[in-house]
Amino acid sequence: MRKAIMHRSILLIEIKTWLSRKQYLFVVLLFLLFLASSIGVIYSAHMTRQMYSSLQSLQREQDDLDNRYEKLLLEQSAWADYARVDQLAREELEMIAPRGEELVIVKDELAFNSEGKP
Repeated sequence: MRKAIMHRSILLIEIKTWLSRKQYLFVVLLFLLFLASSIGVIYSAHMTRQMYSSLQSLQREQDDLDNRYEKLLLEQSAWADYARVDQLAREELEMIAPRGEELVIVKDELAFNSEGKP
């Protein structure tokens, strides 16, 4: 145990004297900068891949929503078709088109000028 402690203290002293020389300190700082830069590049590449994956997922979801919207527009146009509305009015509400003598035309006086023209 005592030998291990002594070995560590000798190692620390050697590291301290090695670092006390300016040229070695510059090498260590340069190595640390290189290490930090490498970690930054790795992190940047990881984040780029992760964001691209997220983008693809969102684009797939957008495509699905676009398809659903198109189907809903088709369904809406089918439900609002004049022939279907006419059929429902006749069958379910028992409505019929008025005869000619039952029609009443109402004129909007504000829409016409003094000559009776629009």
